[in-house]
Amino acid sequence: MKVGIIGFGALGSAIVEGLIKSSFPAEELLVSDADKLKLESAKRLGVKIIDSVRLCELADLIVLAVKPKDFNRVAEDIVKVEDKKALVSFIAGIRIDKIRSKIECKNVFRGMPNISVKVCDSVIGLTASEEADLRVKDDVIRLLSRIGKVIEVDERLLDTLTSISGSGIAFASEIIRAFYEAAVLLGFDHKTAKEVSLKVFSGTTKLLEEEDFEQIFRRVTTPAGTTIEGIYVLEKAGVRGIIIEAIKAAAEKASKLSA
Repeated sequence: MKVGIIGFGALGSAIVEGLIKSSFPAEELLVSDADKLKLESAKRLGVKIIDSVRLCELADLIVLAVKPKDFNRVAEDIVKVEDKKALVSFIAGIRIDKIRSKIECKNVFRGMPNISVKVCDSVIGLTASEEADLRVKDDVIRLLSRIGKVIEVDERLLDTLTSISGSGIAFASEIIRAFYEAAVLLGFDHKTAKEVSLKVFSGTTKLLEEEDFEQIFRRVTTPAGTTIEGIYVLEKAGVRGIIIEAIKAAAEKASKLSA
């Protein structure tokens, strides 16, 4: 299978790097981008550089990873995709009906990953056009599963997933950064502070896969102890509410892009 990626920005490059890391052959990856500097970076990965028109002719699966403002320009180059092929759009805010109004294609998929595709550990929301062939859909899911966990969702939930998963990477990074900075403030060197902070969150994630939030809370907090003292400060500042508001704001912004 030849996979074509149109757009080699933050997301497009992360997808390419993730696929290569998953042992997908670099020579089977076709990349197109209007920015020649970005293509120089792509060349170093061993992928084939090609214009978007030729890419659509050769690729079995076409990924759109451009910014929303560039969609119309890219659509003019594509126009039509063969029925046996798949078109997967990772463009925020561009709905399937709009894609199909610009590009003639039977197997249209709209998804939302995050840049953790680079390390093959993303959450990838995916929805398909009603006409999509089941075998083509299976091929799409099989490919994307190389770089993350694929979750099939209604298209109306993709904007929400954008804020939780896509933007969530930045939100989570800021929270972990606060742990790191606190560790430095309290005397740890930078390397150790980062290692400890990352391990706290990776360990918490593994625990939460087996236990619920309340179980962990009860196990870690003791009456009049250090943890409940810190939790009190977080609750007093409304930290959970602030995080929820940030995710809600990002979701509302994504919905406006889809309007």
